[in-house]
Amino acid sequence: MEFPTTVSSIEERIDRIDPEAYARTRNYLSGAVSQLSAYLSRGMISPRYVYARLRQRHSAAACSRFLSELLWREYFQRLQQHDPSIEKNPRLGKGSGHRAVPAAIMRAATGITAIDAAIETLYSSGYMHNHARLYTAAVCMMAGYHYLQPAPWMYYHLLDGDVASNYCSWQWVAGLHTGIRYIANQQNIDRYCNTSQPGTFLDRSYEELKNVHELPGLSEQAESGFATILPPTQEIPAGNRPILIYNSYNLDPVWNAGLDAERVLLLDPLHFREHPVSEKVMAFLLGAARNISGIRIYTGSYAQLKRDHPSRAFIAKEHPLFDYPGARIEPREWLAEAVDGSYPSFTKYYATVLQKYHGEFA
Repeated sequence: MEFPTTVSSIEERIDRIDPEAYARTRNYLSGAVSQLSAYLSRGMISPRYVYARLRQRHSAAACSRFLSELLWREYFQRLQQHDPSIEKNPRLGKGSGHRAVPAAIMRAATGITAIDAAIETLYSSGYMHNHARLYTAAVCMMAGYHYLQPAPWMYYHLLDGDVASNYCSWQWVAGLHTGIRYIANQQNIDRYCNTSQPGTFLDRSYEELKNVHELPGLSEQAESGFATILPPTQEIPAGNRPILIYNSYNLDPVWNAGLDAERVLLLDPLHFREHPVSEKVMAFLLGAARNISGIRIYTGSYAQLKRDHPSRAFIAKEHPLFDYPGARIEPREWLAEAVDGSYPSFTKYYATVLQKYHGEFA
């Protein structure tokens, strides 16, 4: 599985989407998923751009399920806007369980064929199907682990690693958004993963599994420390042109394209200590950055960058994980820009979006 980073390849991927096939098969590991999440997460394209391009070829009715999934991403982003530490502060409680990662998960050796294969794919490609992510998280929760350790493990390897979407999804599985844990049994996994594996520790009814807090073979705990290998800083030419700040969530190649400015990919070591990523992910980020004409890499803090260039103006896009005091902060491009509150559930958020944007999304 490959994720090319050229603009033309991303546009081709968008144009290949069959939204009706997506709606029918998206929950199957072999389904017609878009494989756009890495580009959306890294800000190379926006949900609004994707939806508008999709509507050039397909009706609103055909795109309704795809729209819903795009809005799930924005829902989590809005939660993070209102609480930048949402990954540690779920809506319901704090979670419970072992503060570690199951060794069997890290080794892709749970004994559940579909989950182990999905983990191997994650390691080799940086991709994991969303349903496989739910299964993996469910196994961790049922084995008695707190979400705060396995969630960073998954984030570390994902090309589409997004703090809001990743952590909120783990919280959702743990029941910290709805009060109900997500449970997966073997029958459900076999159905959506095209496997047949009777007799596993998940080959039980949902009634039997709903109160399970440990699973055989997952009691061994593994160390979960990860580190990011950052590239060296490149020289930024002297002068007074403003500096456009890019980061791992803003790699938009057309952002302020006509502005006479220096373009800098700011890789703050503190951010990557808090949210480390793998070498594969970093290579993807650097490949995506090559779409931005004249961009230079600066490995250091924003404060250091300002000290190095004290007379310059700085421009950045809004994101709750990054603070750029004194810079001009521009908004992101939202699919549902007018619905910017922190809603208690996706259902409430989605209903509000459809009501406010009825003419556009209907």
